[in-house]
Amino acid sequence: MSTVVVGYDGSTAARAAVEDAVDRAEPVGRLVVVHAYAVPADFSGASYYAAMQQDAAAFAESVLDDLERDCGALATVAYEREVSMGPAAAAIVHAAEVSDADEIVVGSRGLGRVRALLGSVAHDVIHRAQCPVTVIPERMTETPAAA
Repeated sequence: MSTVVVGYDGSTAARAAVEDAVDRAEPVGRLVVVHAYAVPADFSGASYYAAMQQDAAAFAESVLDDLERDCGALATVAYEREVSMGPAAAAIVHAAEVSDADEIVVGSRGLGRVRALLGSVAHDVIHRAQCPVTVIPERMTETPAAA
């Protein structure tokens, strides 16, 4: 039985990563869907910081609720969801370590010039993970224009 950890942030690439991870985990494997969120530290002293954390946590749960509603492929595999406060790469790698994952799948939006090929989260996961990592770039999810 294989365990696959997948990072999900609501992006098109992340959705493709979930679908790929489901394929890798089927039929008897296990999938761990990880969503991380953060509240900027700049607000840590504000009187409303706790409310901001609660709102961010509720939004993170709603992102995974939307995934469950919209991604029928999840019904074909045993999965669990993990919502974590903090940096996405750290949350994904930690989930992989705790679940003794066989592999990690992440999407990449490729934001920024420095990490145009991978993206910062994917880049960090690749360098921190103790298991194989598959990166699904967003450009692979785009439909080619008709000629």
